[in-house]
Amino acid sequence: PAPPPTSPRPFPRPAPAATPPPSPLAGASPKLRLRHEHCGHILVLYLASRGDFVLVGDLMKSVSLLQWSAISGSITEIARDYNANWMTAVSFLDDDTFLGSENALNLFVTRKQTDASTEEERQRLEIVGEFHVGEFINRFRSGSLTIADSSIAPPLSNLLYGTVNGVLGVVVAIPQEQFTFLKKVQESLARVVQGVGGLSHAEWRSFSNERRTADATNFIDGDLIESFLDLPVDKMAEVVSGLDVSVEELSRRVEELVRLH
Repeated sequence: PAPPPTSPRPFPRPAPAATPPPSPLAGASPKLRLRHEHCGHILVLYLASRGDFVLVGDLMKSVSLLQWSAISGSITEIARDYNANWMTAVSFLDDDTFLGSENALNLFVTRKQTDASTEEERQRLEIVGEFHVGEFINRFRSGSLTIADSSIAPPLSNLLYGTVNGVLGVVVAIPQEQFTFLKKVQESLARVVQGVGGLSHAEWRSFSNERRTADATNFIDGDLIESFLDLPVDKMAEVVSGLDVSVEELSRRVEELVRLH
């Protein structure tokens, strides 16, 4: 007799799979969509960002500070420097202080006037520091050229700069107490160390461009300070006279400054 018929075994149903997104066409590339724009510049050459803030370096209109709103997607100008500086690089020092370089080989620092009494003052960046470098700076970068020394208190901020001639330099923010001391050392060194050709140190470091000249403010010349270590002993003694510090102590403090960069 024929065997009884058997029921066919059911095959397991495959799990549902997600449909893959369509592949982009050959040669196609992602597109950027304009969300918002900000006008009022001659030619924006340099940008730096920190959180929601954007620092703008303009060809002729110095620096301005913008803020981007994540809620509205808008960009608003917070404040600007109304001097006619031709910018070559910009960077943040902190949330309220900004560093810029311009084409007359100068550095300058601006600050937000958040505690100003009028809206007009709050919309103007205040110049709080100026210094003549003598090099065409075209890039700022956070960092250091040396390994951090744990025995030395770190600086408040540390920026490297590069120039078109290949020069590397450093801008270090230091506490007010240290700045006041080094300012006195700088003044004493300027009296003792004669510049090449008798050039005055104060005149050389003065901020100067085609529109105005001003004494250097709130900057210390690190090259001049470090030259103390190369002086003869009698010149070192002449520098420290009136500073209420010994040659050994000043040498130690200058060596610590050297190790910061």
